[in-house]
Amino acid sequence: MKNYFAVLVISLLIFSCSGKNKIPGNILRQKEMVSVLWDLFRADEFLTSYVLRPDSAINKKTESVGYYEEIFRLHNTNREQFQKSFSFYESHPVLMKQLLDSLNAKGSNADREIGRPVIRDSIPFHNRRPALID
Repeated sequence: MKNYFAVLVISLLIFSCSGKNKIPGNILRQKEMVSVLWDLFRADEFLTSYVLRPDSAINKKTESVGYYEEIFRLHNTNREQFQKSFSFYESHPVLMKQLLDSLNAKGSNADREIGRPVIRDSIPFHNRRPALID
């Protein structure tokens, strides 16, 4: 009887922990989230650099929302689903780290493609300055 109880407890622990980082069906998958976030970041850079100058009379919020809505349309999603998905990833640190690592890798690859030097992660090298990769 003790063995049966031990097996039951161990199996419950295994099954209760296995679905912790499972992505529900109504949440954007990591690959989709990376693509949407990448395009949102690029749109922000474009808006900041070329459209929304500090002395501009353009309504910044209206202009930004228009770009964001177009990005959501291109990715077959909407603001509500994106916000729900982002909140889900925020509440799951392991999945969020994977998402951010993918974004970082995408940015590094983009920098390499256009010839910019890529700065390596300096976390393992506490006493050194980040080195550039050629």
